[in-house]
This record gives sequence, structure tokens and C-alpha cells, in this order.
Amino acid sequence: MNPEIIETPEVETEGFAIDSDQKAEWALRKIREHKADANRMAMVCNAEIERYEQIKKEAADKCARDCAYLESLLYAYFLNVPHKATKTQESYKLPTGTLKQKAREPEYVRSDAEIIAWLNDQGMKDFVEVKPSLKWADLKKVITANGETAIYPETGEIIPGVKVVERDPVFVVEV
Repeated sequence: MNPEIIETPEVETEGFAIDSDQKAEWALRKIREHKADANRMAMVCNAEIERYEQIKKEAADKCARDCAYLESLLYAYFLNVPHKATKTQESYKLPTGTLKQKAREPEYVRSDAEIIAWLNDQGMKDFVEVKPSLKWADLKKVITANGETAIYPETGEIIPGVKVVERDPVFVVEV
């Protein structure tokens, strides 16, 4: 806002001037009233906003519960119908959507420090960054899971610091 331009509210200014303490006091009371009105309106609006936010949250929670319930029923149905199976997923098509169960890769719980020490001992510096930090994505491509252990297939050695945790497939409903 330009400091030279002072915006005034739509108040009749013609013929009125503050030329006494009484008029100055009146103007101060009016300013206080205007600010109190604005604060009251802001409080009312904020209360309404909070109420709407609560309604929005309740609607989202209800949607999540209802959808989870229906998805559990669809999953039970999916298990009892013949469905198409591929290496990575099983699916059952319906006119308005597809029921899918996708296989997921196992989760690797790992200790980077132990793996780095092992890689250094084996002379496999290609999987170790100079920092040193583990190039997990590259190493993960060449190792194989065997139960809860990870094996380096070229030597058949168990890689220390890696615990393989199998995960259940995830069920997806696409609409």
C-alpha cells in the first residue's frame, strides 16, 4: 500500500471534522466498535470453518470405514471365484472394475554398516559408494532371498546385516 494514499471507509466526510476532545473520543469509540465487529465476525467464521472441517473429517473417516468393509467383502468373494493369475498378480474382472491381489517384493531389514564391511572384505567395491554408503538398489538386484537370509548367488555366501521379511500380497480394488 502506498503510504501517501490513505484509504478511508465509506463514511460521510463532508461537513464533519474532529475539532474537540469529545469528537475525538467519539471517533475512538467508533474505531473500537468497528474492530470489535470485525473480530466477532472473524470468530463466527472461524467457528464455522472448524465445524466444516470436523464434518469433512467425519465424512472421510466414514468413507474409509465403509470402503474398507466393502473391500473386505470383495476380497472374500475374490478368494472364492476363479481368477486370472500371472507371476506378479491375480485378477478378476467385473464390468465396473477389477479385483486384484498384487504380489509384493520382500522387505529387507538391513544394517548398511555390516553390509559395507562384508562388501569391502569381498572386494566388491562396485556396490559401495565412496562415502562409504551402501548402493542398496544395485546390490538388491543381484542377491536372492532364502528364507530370512539374503544370499550372494556368485559365491553362495549369506550376506550379514540383511534380514528378509516376507510380506503378504496387497489387495486392490480398481474402479
